[in-house]
Amino acid sequence: MHANSSVIIHPWPIVQIGLRSVLQSLKIEIRELFTECPDCKIFAEWSDALILIDVNYWKYILKHQKFLGKRNISVVGLNFNSHQNFDVLLFNDFIYHNDNQNIILSKLNKFSGSGNQKSTSYQLSPRESDVLKLVATGHSNKQISDNLFISIHTVITHRKHITTKLGIKSISGLTLYAVINNLID
Repeated sequence: MHANSSVIIHPWPIVQIGLRSVLQSLKIEIRELFTECPDCKIFAEWSDALILIDVNYWKYILKHQKFLGKRNISVVGLNFNSHQNFDVLLFNDFIYHNDNQNIILSKLNKFSGSGNQKSTSYQLSPRESDVLKLVATGHSNKQISDNLFISIHTVITHRKHITTKLGIKSISGLTLYAVINNLID
């Protein structure tokens, strides 16, 4: 199944931000973002889509399983609680809390129509990675400048390049990217 659009259903905005950047790199449009399961009527608008949903909502998928199959909708479970019980057969795949971006890209790539994609983690220069690590750990531009022995103007330029390359503008999104790619703990 090749999805041209996606729906994210997860209560944590930081997860939504991280998934947004991965889906954008795969050229999968994000149609909707929900913190809870939406009204059933919204399903009528979806077809050839990918639903990324917190596994805690597995009963919602069970309830709509036949409809999802008819509408060519794949479901990827977002499992960040290893002790959660759910019916694994309801999902086409899973993303786990310890999956890095390359694993997530690999899992989601099979649902995209874009063929082979390179990981965005290889787009950053070594210096941009250094700046990203410091941004993600809460350093100011001045602190980054002092730490890396570069001017504040250069720090700002690196930050602009990072946000452009990754398509992530928020510090929380950049932090999540850094964590997913094991740039920071």
